[in-house]
Amino acid sequence: MKDAQSCQVSNYEALKHGTLAMGYIGIAEMCQALFGKNHAEDENVREFALKVVKRINEYAKEASERHDLNFSCYATPAEGLCHTALKALRQQYGIIPNVTDHEFLTNSHHVPVWYEIGIFEKLAVESPFCKYPTGGCITYVELDSTFVKNTKAIEQIIDYAFKELNIPYLAFNFPIDSCLDCGYQGEFNDACPECGSENIQQLRRVTGYLTTDYHHFNKGKQSEVEHRIKHSKFS
Repeated sequence: MKDAQSCQVSNYEALKHGTLAMGYIGIAEMCQALFGKNHAEDENVREFALKVVKRINEYAKEASERHDLNFSCYATPAEGLCHTALKALRQQYGIIPNVTDHEFLTNSHHVPVWYEIGIFEKLAVESPFCKYPTGGCITYVELDSTFVKNTKAIEQIIDYAFKELNIPYLAFNFPIDSCLDCGYQGEFNDACPECGSENIQQLRRVTGYLTTDYHHFNKGKQSEVEHRIKHSKFS
């Protein structure tokens, strides 16, 4: 009995120095299921979504005080859960348009990757959520590969995100595809447009990380990357 008690004390002493995250995903799908719209389409729907995330934040604070541990709300990128949870929901509820009809659930409070929205509008939709996930969050926009050469536009986006919206962590996503045979770089799919080689490398940001080839991720994350629209096209 004493050994068990000592073990519990030892575990607690180790846990109290760490961070215990309460993560969330699928805010967009939740809104779609409840209201028939995601949180980028309707201000009232967005207010409801904000209340949900705020409540998770409050519960994390309550748990921290109750247990004297470091609980936090976390806008999780859900590396594996995005597909695992999707399969479980599909098995329970079947195929629901824009809820379970993709191979993934949308990360955290993000606007769905396939939803057509401009850069500044996307940032404005997601920014109010950022103050609640104290365990971490990321806000990103998808750009054409040539867009990043427009330094003035990039500066405007950064100023808007940090100065006006107070977004804590901003990322620019743009594809870099490289042919490992001839060295051609650009944006292409299955083969190099220069030499026709299929020995290519496709650099993408997946779940917050840059990866040399997104095909190394699971089926859900691969599908998410392939469904992404370029927000720069609607700006």
